[in-house]
Amino acid sequence: MLLFADLPDWVTDHPILSLLVGLIVLVIGAEVLVRGAVWIALTIGMSRMAVGLTLVSIGTSLPELLVTLTAANSGGDGANLGLANVLGSNVANVLLIVGVAATIRGIRTKTRWLELGYMLLLSSLACVPFLAGARLDRWLSGLMLAVLILFLYQLLARERVAGKLLREDTRPKTSATGWLVNIAMLGAGFLMLMYGADWLVGGASQVASDMGMSKTMIGATVVAIGTSMPELATSAVAALRGQSEICIGNVIGSNIFNIGAVLGCAGILQPFAFDADPLMLVTIGVATTAALALAVTLRKGGGVPRSVGILFLLAYGGFMTYAVIANSGA
Repeated sequence: MLLFADLPDWVTDHPILSLLVGLIVLVIGAEVLVRGAVWIALTIGMSRMAVGLTLVSIGTSLPELLVTLTAANSGGDGANLGLANVLGSNVANVLLIVGVAATIRGIRTKTRWLELGYMLLLSSLACVPFLAGARLDRWLSGLMLAVLILFLYQLLARERVAGKLLREDTRPKTSATGWLVNIAMLGAGFLMLMYGADWLVGGASQVASDMGMSKTMIGATVVAIGTSMPELATSAVAALRGQSEICIGNVIGSNIFNIGAVLGCAGILQPFAFDADPLMLVTIGVATTAALALAVTLRKGGGVPRSVGILFLLAYGGFMTYAVIANSGA
């Protein structure tokens, strides 16, 4: 992974261009990676919900992982940008992405307490650093990563017990060429995500400094929306195609991986302190409340109706408005 000191001159000389190029590369890289991952998953017989909860969400969470690790390694205010990116992405996943998908087409799907319970558990663990001196330590990051591993183990065990494997006639046709192409897509997608994350964070940090924006503001809004674009694109397409399992599985899985893998890996590799400013506190509060609202809606309503999707979008608009007001008053 690149560090800020190794970024090319054009990133700092043209930060807006760097931010836009990084965002485009992230979105394309995630799309390439996800296409390859889904093909491989369906070929070996995973269910669509499991694909959404695992491979698709891992692929679309890689931008958050790489951006957060890069920001944390930069030191100083970079930690604020990285943490705000994770929390802001979880807010965007529920309020923006589910809101858009449900507004396009009401979501009807059966969701189990396994994935919802782990999403709520990890959302609660994300609150702990705010109660422990505004610092993410290795022990807590290790716990987050352990919870993620336990979730994956139980999810795969459920898949085996339930026998939810695709029938042979519904799997993609396999060939040596198909395997080579899709494995190459995985590698190319990861490289694009790695460089795109560096360029986006470098450009966003420079823009924040030039415009007097706080790192929390830029991380919770601009970077969070940018790194959530893969989830938005994936979920919107899934909604249009009526693939509710992929859509919801992607969002829930991304929220789980953002905390379990992103904060877990970041804190283990580089424990960091952050500023628990008002915007950061509001962001963690909104992220936790949004996760709870999504879980209740899915369990009680059997999906997310269009009316709730519109409410989610309005709530996200309110959050963004507060972020702008909080930054202008800082």
